[in-house]
Amino acid sequence: MAIPFLKKLEKKIRDGAILLLRKVVHRKRVAPSDFDFHRAKLLCLRQNQIGDTLISTPIFATLKRHYPGIIIDALLDKRNATTLDTNPHIRKRFVLKQKLIDFFKALFAIRRERYDFIVDLVHTPSSLSTLFCLLGNARFAVGFERENDFIYDLKVPFRKDARMLRTLAEILTAFRINPDEEDLRPQFPLSPSSVAFAGKVFSSLVGEKVVGVNISASLKLKFWGVEKFASLIRALKQDFPNVAFLILYAKAYADEAQAIAEQSGARRCDETKTLSDFAAVISKLDLLITPDSAAVHLADAFNVPCVILTHNPERVTAWYPSFSESRTIHSKTGEVRSIGVAEARNVAENFMQERLAVPRKEK
Repeated sequence: MAIPFLKKLEKKIRDGAILLLRKVVHRKRVAPSDFDFHRAKLLCLRQNQIGDTLISTPIFATLKRHYPGIIIDALLDKRNATTLDTNPHIRKRFVLKQKLIDFFKALFAIRRERYDFIVDLVHTPSSLSTLFCLLGNARFAVGFERENDFIYDLKVPFRKDARMLRTLAEILTAFRINPDEEDLRPQFPLSPSSVAFAGKVFSSLVGEKVVGVNISASLKLKFWGVEKFASLIRALKQDFPNVAFLILYAKAYADEAQAIAEQSGARRCDETKTLSDFAAVISKLDLLITPDSAAVHLADAFNVPCVILTHNPERVTAWYPSFSESRTIHSKTGEVRSIGVAEARNVAENFMQERLAVPRKEK
C-alpha cells in the first residue's frame, strides 16, 4: 500500500531539519577552473510539476550544445515522470514514487552512478533535493542562493525579476555559459504516433482557425467551472462563427469536458492518453485558452498564442510564456473561479481578432 512518505518527509524536514543541517554541514569543494565539462556526468533534480520540467528543457539543450559529450540524467517523480520521455538530451530518468523503498532505491542507484555534479533545478528549497545533494555521492552540488544553499558547492543567484524560465537558466553560469546568449525556448519533441493522433483530431474539425480550450488544472483553485467554460465558448462561437473550438482535458476531467461540450456545442478532443498526445494537439492550435501553466509552457514551445486564466495576482508574472504572445486574466481572490465570464470574453475576443485575423460577427 502506498504511503504519502514524500509529502510527510517534505514537511518534517522543512519544519526544522534544514535549520539543523545548516549548523553541521559546511561544503567547501571547489571545481577546478579548467574542469572539462565535455566529460562531465550530471544529475538534474526536477522532482515536481510538468510545467517546471518543461521550462528546464532549454538548460539540457544548451548544455548539450556547448558540451556534446556531457551526460545528463534527471530525477523526476510520479507527477512529471513522462515529461522527458521524448527528450533526446536525457540519458537516464530516475522516478520517485510514493513508497519509502522507492526513495532508497533511487538514492542507491544514484550513488552508484558517481556523478560529477548534482544540479538542483527545483525553484523552491526542497527537503528531497537537500537529501540527494548531501547523500547522492556526487563530487559537486550546484544550486541557487537561498536558505538551503549550504548543500551546494557552486551557488548561482536566484533572479526574482525575471520569468521563471530565465531564472532557472542562470544555473548555466556554473558551467561557463551565458544564458542571455542562448535560445531558451522550451522543448518538447513529439513522437510520430502523437503527431498522427493530432492529425486525426484536426481532420474532423471545420473552421478557418482552431482555438483550444484546456479545462484541466493541477489544483482545484485553478479550475474555472463547467458553466463558465461553456458560457465563454458559446459567446466566442457566436462572435467567431468561422472558428472551431476544441476542448482539451486530462482524464480526470473527462466528465466535465463532456458536459462543457454538450452545453457549448464545441468538439471534445479525443482522449490524450500521453503527454506527447496532449502536446501534439496544442502544437497545431492557432490559439489556446487555459488555466494551467503546463499547457502554457507547451504553447510557448510551439509558439502558440494563449489566453491565460490564472489564480495568481497581477504582480506574479514568473510563469508567463517567454516566447509566444499571451494575454492574462488574473483572479482577485486566489481562485480562477472568481474570474467573470464577461471579462474573459472581452480579453479573448480582442486577442482572437488581433491574432487570428478572422472575421468577427457584428453585434
